[in-house]
Amino acid sequence: MSEKKVIAVVGATGSQGGGLVRAILDDPDGGFTVRALTRNTTSVKAQELVKLGAEVVQADNYDEQSLTAAFAGAYGAYLVTDFWAHMSAEKELQEATNLVNAA
Repeated sequence: MSEKKVIAVVGATGSQGGGLVRAILDDPDGGFTVRALTRNTTSVKAQELVKLGAEVVQADNYDEQSLTAAFAGAYGAYLVTDFWAHMSAEKELQEATNLVNAA
């Protein structure tokens, strides 16, 4: 089998991204692997993903440069923001802009 294609997952330690990470990793014949993006690679949730076989990398939705580095070489990306973390349309737009520009 050829090398697996990398899917970069934003919000990998949250409910939505975490569910996708687990679904990809639970399908060893699916042809994909995961690059889990998180602000804190040493968190308990991030380390759980490492144990499951994910590549965990540091990235922040407010730091476009970190996102660009995290997306490098990925075949695809799952992008998500968390409006409820800040309740600000302006911040959400900045996150979304950074994510799209980096991807």
